[in-house]
Amino acid sequence: MISTPQIPTRRYRNESGIVLMEVTVALGLTVFLALLVMKGSLLALSGNQWTVMQTLSDAYMTRETALSNRIPMSDLTASPSLWPDQASDNPPTTVQTVTLGILPSGSVVQAQLTRFRTNETPATNTDISLVVLRLYSVLSFQAGEKSYVKTRSTLRSQ
Repeated sequence: MISTPQIPTRRYRNESGIVLMEVTVALGLTVFLALLVMKGSLLALSGNQWTVMQTLSDAYMTRETALSNRIPMSDLTASPSLWPDQASDNPPTTVQTVTLGILPSGSVVQAQLTRFRTNETPATNTDISLVVLRLYSVLSFQAGEKSYVKTRSTLRSQ
């Protein structure tokens, strides 16, 4: 009699959930790595937004400094002035909303600009008819969740 080879039979009953568990662990690790990469990219973008806001506000304040140096003294002391006298004019400041620029995302960046002037003429020397004015420009804006204030002052004399 010829014997036929016996084919070993495996028991798949105990090993049937192993593949499903391996796939679940691999998917969990993939999601974890994706969240880490997303967090890193968001941190990089938030720092970039702060830098862009600082650059926009610095550029606007440079424009304000140039304007305060360029404006004629007669326009400064006139009744409706861009920089009203804080001691005698009513209202003592001018407040306006200005546009600083546009972010790469397309959103418009706005800020509050406050202007006023003070008289810095020395009162001790009455022989010289010297008028000294200090022009202040104060820019307040928000970057993310924090508020920032930048100020520039210019000394003008005549």
